Amino acid sequence: MKGAVKTLFFLSIFIASGAHAKIFMCKDASGRTLTSDRPIPECADRAVREYGNNGIVKRDIAAPLTAEQKREKQLQEDRKKAERAAVEEQKKSDRALAARYRSEKDIVLARKRETGIVNEQIARQKKSLVVADKDWKDAQAAVEAQRKRGVVSAGLQYKHDRAEQSVRDLRGNLQESEIELAQVHAKYDLTLQRFREITKTASAQ
Repeated sequence: MKGAVKTLFFLSIFIASGAHAKIFMCKDASGRTLTSDRPIPECADRAVREYGNNGIVKRDIAAPLTAEQKREKQLQEDRKKAERAAVEEQKKSDRALAARYRSEKDIVLARKRETGIVNEQIARQKKSLVVADKDWKDAQAAVEAQRKRGVVSAGLQYKHDRAEQSVRDLRGNLQESEIELAQVHAKYDLTLQRFREITKTASAQ
């Protein structure tokens, strides 16, 4: 109550004088009410209320943000910016999807074409692997036979090692192709799902 009376007293002085266009008022760190006709240095880091010379509040000036508050505000702004960018990117992707496929049948045909290429590649790799595996087993048998008779020749050992490496390479390539095939199917699953969502939204509008 005492503080309010003091505040009113200062305001009445400024109003009566009519000499100042602005009145700044705030509370310092100790809770004292400070009043001035210009910005108050002691309240540089505190909330300030500005009055007109008629005693009416013109505006409330919020206290400056702390370093932590600034960091949090920046994080929020970055999140919002990222969300807006994601929305725009989704719209762009949806427009491209709608332009590329006119119906679900188009998506089915595109999947068939792309998986067909990978399946042919897998078939060739499997055939090559069968041949390479046989060569490796033959080389293994020859090495074992020589080992029983004594020392394995350098040429035969080299042939065996090459055959073994060939099998490893072909198995690795086959595994990569099978992963690629799974990725193609996953891509078209998502494409079909999104196409249905877009179509459903468009028909509902």
